[in-house]
Amino acid sequence: MKEQKNKMKKNLLLLFFVGVIMSCNSQTKEVSNGLSLKIKGTITNDVSGMVYLERMNERNIGAKIDSVKIAAKSFSFNTKIAEPGIYQLNIANEQVIGLILDGGEELTIVADGSATPEKAATAKVDGSENMRMFNEVMTDMQNFSKKVNIIDGKFQAAKNEKDKTTLRNEYLGMLEAQKGLVIPKIKSMGTSLAGIIATNNFLKPDFGGEYQFELKEKLEKEGKNHFFAKMFIQTVNQASVGTVGSVAPDFELTTLEGKKVKLSDFRGKTVIIDFWATWCGPCIMAFPGMKKATEKYKDDPNVVFLFVNTFERVDAGQWKDHVGKFISNRGFTFMNPALDIGNQTALTYGVEGIPAKFCIDKDGKVKHKGSGYLGSTEAVFNEMVEWVEK
Repeated sequence: MKEQKNKMKKNLLLLFFVGVIMSCNSQTKEVSNGLSLKIKGTITNDVSGMVYLERMNERNIGAKIDSVKIAAKSFSFNTKIAEPGIYQLNIANEQVIGLILDGGEELTIVADGSATPEKAATAKVDGSENMRMFNEVMTDMQNFSKKVNIIDGKFQAAKNEKDKTTLRNEYLGMLEAQKGLVIPKIKSMGTSLAGIIATNNFLKPDFGGEYQFELKEKLEKEGKNHFFAKMFIQTVNQASVGTVGSVAPDFELTTLEGKKVKLSDFRGKTVIIDFWATWCGPCIMAFPGMKKATEKYKDDPNVVFLFVNTFERVDAGQWKDHVGKFISNRGFTFMNPALDIGNQTALTYGVEGIPAKFCIDKDGKVKHKGSGYLGSTEAVFNEMVEWVEK
């Protein structure tokens, strides 16, 4: 439960992280060719000066897009934005109102305009159902996080297993209820920017995470190509990399003998990829079994073994000589490894521990994956045969 509590805190903070990171590199488009935005605002307190429409940049600072003067406690914008993004209204440097905009909105805003000794400045934004729903979901998740904190405190103080079991069951019931409350709201926002951010921040593998893939497909089908959409699609693709059924990322590496090896060149064949390092004991223990497997299929043109050397603990300039000496001294010449200098290929495949093995089918998809040493030469060999033939 403590882990779930920490996840919830992290999720709530990620909204601001996304606002900072995902908006960078997106300020270069010409606003004159952008999306329409209309805002009518009313200010309840006596505030004078300018209202600025700003877009959050990579440093979480508002970059001014347009401005109007406050007149008779009101203001209005009839302007354009470059693309969907996280924006804000800055009222005379006294109050800031956050906006998640797709373009095309016609908003009505009633704001205090400034704080008073009695209360902080507040605002009501109408005209965007997606923004309203997003704020509702965020409130739901904040309230849920508070409840999790309370249960976690009780759990830590519990004196016996019976009380802990009761609290676990209470938490699980509360979690299911929260899913039923929040997930339909997030889905109702569709492919809007609010929907993208809510899905990215609040849905995780154990909390409606499967909808991330559904939303990705919807964005691709609708041809959404603004910065946030592209980043979300990229993030979901990276999360699925290396999972069974996913498309294996292509790569091009150079072998120890200087030959270029590109995964896509083996399309139509079954490819076994073995990520390993010279310092990895389990990797070395698995090599006799892997050698036996390569010998079994050496005359089969439709089966390929790629031994990818990665995560070496030497500088890039020493990498090739270091691996070459290891291969020569150990007699592992059957491998002719491809050198993943810099570890990028392993990281792309989501490799966290070695040995890590992947079986890529004839269509370029991950058919099997595994990690660690199975305990014997025969076990390693049998696994490879099963992967190739079943």
